[in-house]
Amino acid sequence: MMKRIMIVALFAVSSLFAQPGETWNVGESVYRVSSIDLEPNVDAQYLNQIKRTWVNSMEVAKAEGLVEDYQILRSINNYDGDFDLLLIIKYKNLATLDSNPKNNKKWDEVQEKARKITSQEQQQQITSTFPKMRTVRDEKLMREITFIK
Repeated sequence: MMKRIMIVALFAVSSLFAQPGETWNVGESVYRVSSIDLEPNVDAQYLNQIKRTWVNSMEVAKAEGLVEDYQILRSINNYDGDFDLLLIIKYKNLATLDSNPKNNKKWDEVQEKARKITSQEQQQQITSTFPKMRTVRDEKLMREITFIK
């Protein structure tokens, strides 16, 4: 009887270890997630300014195929010291972020096109105010998990 219990327990435990690889997949796309903590009462100003800088650059990068998508998410729970915004960029894969002559040229072209919308001087003027308005809490590269049905 004890032998039977041990065998059943062994199979039960081994099936637990086998499940993770069988029940989910890690996607190829890479997400850059930045958490931003805003100073009080600067939300509208900051969002209007990143629209003229970050969003413009993301639109150009998306049109050029370097970025698949991007999002800005705003927290509905305002806790002091916690992040207020998430800036999310979705890339096709990690190779998109490799520093090599081909990629560097593409990213330089994106910056050139973005500067036609907002000049480098305007971008510098706008982004020089960012340190007073926000703190970048964290930035991570992540991949999506999908479950196998």
